[in-house]
Amino acid sequence: MNKPENPAHSPHASRRTESTQLNIMSISKLLIMGCLSLGFYFTYWNYRHWLLIRGQHGFRLIPLLCTIFGGFTLYWLMKNIVARSREANVTVEGTALSITLMWWLPSLAIMGWGLWISELYIGSLPLSVAYLTPIMLVFTNLLFSTIALIQIQQAANACGGEPLGLQNSTITWANVLWVIISWVPIAAISGYVVAFDPLMYFMKYLS
Repeated sequence: MNKPENPAHSPHASRRTESTQLNIMSISKLLIMGCLSLGFYFTYWNYRHWLLIRGQHGFRLIPLLCTIFGGFTLYWLMKNIVARSREANVTVEGTALSITLMWWLPSLAIMGWGLWISELYIGSLPLSVAYLTPIMLVFTNLLFSTIALIQIQQAANACGGEPLGLQNSTITWANVLWVIISWVPIAAISGYVVAFDPLMYFMKYLS
């Protein structure tokens, strides 16, 4: 007598698992890595999402291009995740449009303030408003862009059947290496400035 086929190992289940494979990660790890790497980790995070969405395992041109133009491809990234969630019959929070608006509207507000509004009204504005407005705009930009990334990751976790992302919640040595690499350019620039200023002062003194 033939044994009944296990649905979990059926070809349809296998194809469904592959089609919904996404970059699973806990929100706490995402935020910690983003802060410690000064935001550079989000580049790898974006590339990893596109790599799995494309179903490719290795260096591929299209995921790389999507990563380079990350801000312009967030709409399609979230749209892909939402589509896969619907295939898996999973409800996720947020839409591709809301993610895009949260990412771009604060940035456009900063650009508008710097290019047009401040030049037209800076003389008539109180000094406190003139100084605090750019700071508040930058803070708002950081807040909304972070919320957008969190919603993308939450949607990916829910679609992958790991709402909390616990399977990828620990900081590994590879993550530590990412943080070190992210700080190398800043350390190099700081070292250059520290060494260059005394040298310029000494050369000026000699002349």
